[in-house]
Amino acid sequence: MIPTRRDMLKISLAGAGTLILPGTGLLPAAAQPPDEPHFFLMIVLNGGADCSYMFDARPLSMTKAGKIQNYLKQEPAPFSGRNGTGTLATSLVKPLLPFRDRFSILNGVYMTPSFDGHLQNMNFLFTGNAFGGDSFIPHLNLPDTGREPQSLDGVLSSDPVVVTVNNHSGVVPLMPRAVAGLASSLKQIRPLAGGELTEFIRGRMTANASGPGRLSAAAALMQAGLDKSPRVHRQLAQLTPPSGRDSPEQQTLALITQCFRLSISRSAIYSPSEFFDVHATEQAKTQPKMFASAIGKVVTLLKGLVDTPFDDRRSMLDVTTVMVASEFGRTMRSPDGTVDETGTNHNQFSNSILLGGKGIRSGLVIGASDLRDEAEEPVRFRVTHHASRYAGRLRHQGLSDHRLGGEHHLRPVRRAEGALSRAQARAADRAGAQRFAHITFPSAARAG
Repeated sequence: MIPTRRDMLKISLAGAGTLILPGTGLLPAAAQPPDEPHFFLMIVLNGGADCSYMFDARPLSMTKAGKIQNYLKQEPAPFSGRNGTGTLATSLVKPLLPFRDRFSILNGVYMTPSFDGHLQNMNFLFTGNAFGGDSFIPHLNLPDTGREPQSLDGVLSSDPVVVTVNNHSGVVPLMPRAVAGLASSLKQIRPLAGGELTEFIRGRMTANASGPGRLSAAAALMQAGLDKSPRVHRQLAQLTPPSGRDSPEQQTLALITQCFRLSISRSAIYSPSEFFDVHATEQAKTQPKMFASAIGKVVTLLKGLVDTPFDDRRSMLDVTTVMVASEFGRTMRSPDGTVDETGTNHNQFSNSILLGGKGIRSGLVIGASDLRDEAEEPVRFRVTHHASRYAGRLRHQGLSDHRLGGEHHLRPVRRAEGALSRAQARAADRAGAQRFAHITFPSAARAG
């Protein structure tokens, strides 16, 4: 049986609507009461972050053999989850180690096989479709979750990520620097409720919403937004400007937690300013510095969630699910130049995701990518249930549908780019809702 969206939302946490299914070892089996507080923070590492600089590292022997660039030039250390699965981690993740029992690591996550572009894979991360569509973020605010919808579907407290979605009208950019002026202005004017002008606008929207088609559907959404605007007005007017003495991330956290507490939004999206698209050699050499900076910002957010009380028993992290992800990973190196003078290209076949906070079984390492040392060769592999509707719901958070652990772990991910034929790629996308098993893709010997 393939779960419907309603089923997925009921069994999931309302702060991580389509993250994962029970049975993968990450999601507790017990359902939550409808009034249980639950929020969701998604941190996007924009540009395609190289997993080998975090929790999917490779030994220096591979760099010496010319297989993979490593501008950190340090030997990674073993890192084991409480489930016994191990990986290699670089020294760059040291600031995250105090939180290692608060999050789990998913390695070997593959994105959309037919496209290696930023837009397509970012679409895939948010919607499960390379061409865009319905983002999972607004779904977390649906009545299907069993919770009363918040005023907004989400707040975006940083520069927007590149993604094509058609239901993001309730995901609103809200920067810390804008709060003071916004709250002050809203306190000086009356909410848009009642009055001749409001009733005229509502009447026109009602008339336009009565017919079939997309324009009528859009008019209905506008009418719903108009009806909710007085509540949003009053809530936003209550926002307190973050302290100017705090760092940008501390200000962002203060704003997000206010939005959660005031029932403005149940979800938030934040993207650090670092851009990880490092095709050129000089760009690639800046990766240690970029990762150190971005990880520092993630740690600031996590520490802030831990230090900020939600009530007298729980911190904000206790009631918030946190996800850290990028649109894809990187190839081990570019095909041109030497290994110490090379950039990297897009690799949608190997990504890593960090999941932590409320509703997540933490401290685990799940999944893996291949080519773990200089002796290992790319192998043929099978992808199970690759493009099913079921997997599409999981892919709302970039998770694949293959079983994790035990005999079902087919490890359908490579760090080398895959040599999928055009026919195979088209077949994977054309499958849509069909569940097809055991499609064999050849691995590639090339690294760029």
